[in-house]
Amino acid sequence: MGASLGAAVIFFVAGILFWGGFNTVMEATNSFRFCSTACHEMSWVHEEYLDRPHYQNATGVGATCSDCHVPDAWGPKMIRKIEASREVWHWMLGTIDTKEKFEGKRLQLAENVWHSMLRTDSRECRNCHDWSAMDLEQQAPRAAREHARGFEQGQTCIECHQGIAHELPQDWDESEVWLARFEHDEPVTDLPERGEPEMPLEAEDLGEAVAAEGDIASTLDWDDIPALDMTLFLPGQASIEWIQDGSAHGGGRAFSFGDRCLWCHQDEEEQIGQLAVSAEKIETYDLGGKRGHVPMTVQASFDDDYLFMRFQWEAGEHAPLPFVDGGMMDPDNPVKLTVSFSDDRVDMADRAGCWASCHHDSAYMPDAPEAEALAAGELAERLDLMSDNGVTKYLTESRTEIEIRGRRGAARGGWDKLKDEQEIRELLDGGVYLNVSRFNSGDGSTESGYILDERHFADSQAVVFSAEEQDGMWTAYLTRALRTGVEGDKPLSTDGKYSFNVALHDDHADSRFHHVSWQYGLAFDAEIPGDFDDDMVEINATRISR
Repeated sequence: MGASLGAAVIFFVAGILFWGGFNTVMEATNSFRFCSTACHEMSWVHEEYLDRPHYQNATGVGATCSDCHVPDAWGPKMIRKIEASREVWHWMLGTIDTKEKFEGKRLQLAENVWHSMLRTDSRECRNCHDWSAMDLEQQAPRAAREHARGFEQGQTCIECHQGIAHELPQDWDESEVWLARFEHDEPVTDLPERGEPEMPLEAEDLGEAVAAEGDIASTLDWDDIPALDMTLFLPGQASIEWIQDGSAHGGGRAFSFGDRCLWCHQDEEEQIGQLAVSAEKIETYDLGGKRGHVPMTVQASFDDDYLFMRFQWEAGEHAPLPFVDGGMMDPDNPVKLTVSFSDDRVDMADRAGCWASCHHDSAYMPDAPEAEALAAGELAERLDLMSDNGVTKYLTESRTEIEIRGRRGAARGGWDKLKDEQEIRELLDGGVYLNVSRFNSGDGSTESGYILDERHFADSQAVVFSAEEQDGMWTAYLTRALRTGVEGDKPLSTDGKYSFNVALHDDHADSRFHHVSWQYGLAFDAEIPGDFDDDMVEINATRISR
């Protein structure tokens, strides 16, 4: 009995010592010191982490490596420790014992962690962060919107917060479909399916009627028509390629997965415009005292034949552009106002609107081609490259290839990768184009046309603009037939939904130096919610009687 009791005591004490030693070793291998010094491979990761908000922030609450990479619960923790033996093996082999080897494996290593966190519903993130503890009213508007939507859609932290603790891999944008591959295990198509081809123009198209009746919109009573308040801003050199490049634009992945620019950046227009004016980001030209943003109200109404719109904004003081002789790029036009319409036939227009046509190799953009390149070859015969200071806006669909990131010094964009004439014709007939109409204040003229292989403008009798400045306030009116009968003018259906954008060339500006809006959804007297998701329609035209 005494021997049995003695053995029990020995085993009990041994168990305590073993468990204490085991737990001590476990905790030691979870420490920040161990992770940052035990392995030479972690030194680079450690250095970049010191600049991240999870290490140093205003609250003084930081996270250690194990907080994010080791589960809290005992069972999953043991499994993770067993899996770590594979990492020890690769350490012994010297798989990533140099910075060059590590960078070459960074994307693979990152995806391994992302996939693991997807499987566990971002378990380690939730050790500190929890949906129920979030006070969305105290968060920035953008964060509050995204968190509310993420909660409703059942998203998990890692779907949006890749790169929160470590630098993203240089080629991370190539893995933007990793989530789709992981969830569906099937190839992801490059482009969405298009809608039905454009309806053929009919004899009763109303273009001639617009020309006959003229400026109807300015004669209407707008007092009871709802108004949308929007803020136009300077976009700088933030092209559609820049938007898709996650290393430059942190929302590149969200955009590729279907998020609209408006969802993430609404209420940030003033700050974005200031970044451009100060050349702090997205702009390299000195814009002098040009204002960075312009508040505008937009109203829309319609009847069986026409769409009517009214635009109002405050006139600005003249601010000469320092890089232009005389300070005015377009002395003849104090103001030019452009509106665009498109549908889901144009890739990316449902998220970015007319931004889908803004490329990194257009005039005044960083990769704009030299005059010698523009004047040479077959493209000089097919495109109007010289009369408008170089490459105009164009759609990605019109090119065989688009360079997004500018790897190995390649120019971003694809102005010189033009498809053949037959393919361009098929795109136009199939409705793959942006319809644009522009008012020129100098002579009061209206131009209307489309963007596909380049920008096509002509004097229009099917779309009528008028505008005047009074007491420091501009008011512009648009009268447009729903079906104009003119090629390139988007036929509008009152049971359809369209992407709508506004661009304002203010203070004698020209080329890309305009203020722009986000993409907005336009519908006709839709019962929201019901006809369309209320998250997709911001401008709901009101039916009127004349």
